[in-house]
Amino acid sequence: MFSRNLVALTNDLEKNKLIEELGVYFENNKILSPLAARIFAMLILTDEEGISFDSFVEGLKASKSSISTNLQLLQAAGRIVYFTKPGERKRYFKIAPNDLTEQLDKKIAQWEMEKEMHLKVYRFKKNMFKDGVPSLDQMPGLQYIQTYTKLADYFIDHLKQLKEKLENTPNTNSK
Repeated sequence: MFSRNLVALTNDLEKNKLIEELGVYFENNKILSPLAARIFAMLILTDEEGISFDSFVEGLKASKSSISTNLQLLQAAGRIVYFTKPGERKRYFKIAPNDLTEQLDKKIAQWEMEKEMHLKVYRFKKNMFKDGVPSLDQMPGLQYIQTYTKLADYFIDHLKQLKEKLENTPNTNSK
């Protein structure tokens, strides 16, 4: 009995540490508020179909109003959805079934925008220096822009392929 309690305590500590680590990552890279990031981390780590509001309050030791605000923020952003169980009034939350493809779409759009910005700089430099530079290869920064746009094309193509594969894979999150 004691060893089972010790294992459970150790697992809880490891889970809480991982929630915090994932939370910091999502906070820094996915532009989520600190609490929303930790809510999202809990959803990733759960082995349940969904997590109840009360479980977030208890697990994150945050106020009900803070949890509610951040759940609404995540829902409005399309990152999570809620569902109810027959005969219960509680709402349970889970990651939105299309979250991964939505995030890939955002990354693709980001790379396409970066590529377009670099191409604008390329066209500007080419037009500005067309008479004063003996060859385009000698234009300052041109090689960097060309390399960057090739890199952007590579990322865009591979992200699109990844999205296509993901869309053709059964979504285990859509229970």
